[in-house]
Amino acid sequence: MRGSVSMPAALDAPASGAVAPDAPASDAVAPGAPGPVLAGPTAPPTSEPAVPVASAPAGPVPAMEDWTPRELAGAEPPAAPLPLWRRLPIGWLVFGALVLGGGATSWFFGASRSDSGEIAKTGDMNAVDLRVGDCFDFKDPDAEELEDVTAMPCTQEHEHELIYTGSMPAGAYPADAAFDDFVTANCDPAFKAYIGTEYEASTLEINWLAPTADAWRDGDRSIQCAVSDPQATRRTGSLKGSNQ
Repeated sequence: MRGSVSMPAALDAPASGAVAPDAPASDAVAPGAPGPVLAGPTAPPTSEPAVPVASAPAGPVPAMEDWTPRELAGAEPPAAPLPLWRRLPIGWLVFGALVLGGGATSWFFGASRSDSGEIAKTGDMNAVDLRVGDCFDFKDPDAEELEDVTAMPCTQEHEHELIYTGSMPAGAYPADAAFDDFVTANCDPAFKAYIGTEYEASTLEINWLAPTADAWRDGDRSIQCAVSDPQATRRTGSLKGSNQ
């Protein structure tokens, strides 16, 4: 086939009994007889060899505007496979970026410990992960509830130092008096063992953290006691064995 395909228009057959144009009167068709067959235009001579034409398939012939280049020129070669990142839905890419980004953020801003267990890098830490001897600051000293603190090596300026961590027995959420009794029975002896003097004779103060009612229902029973120096507020170095 050459560059285009042409489809000759169909010739309308004359109505029964009609006479072909310019035909003599003697050629008129009798009523009821089939009309004459009109020959189409004669194709111009050509020097090119004749190309056999395949018979048209049964059914209607598609209009020219419905023929696509693929139908005229043959099937195109298959497209190269897309790389994996181009085949992933955009939602997966965003989700993966959020997951990886969240992990990287936690690693970058989170506190870390040395092989000996001491805090070696300042950063965020969940309060329940604090250990005895850890130094830290409240992220918001005026907040009534907290989840994370800023943990740091005690060689850096800080406000609080943990001296005790323990757990209350299971049961209904304790009243304030029950928390006070637990702290007195456990944190006061821990203070003397850690600081080196009785709490009543010390200039230091004990602050303690307890679970909220929601955290208690989730199984958190931990109590943590920390010391701070109200006279110096922030200090550098550990208070352990200071006898203050």
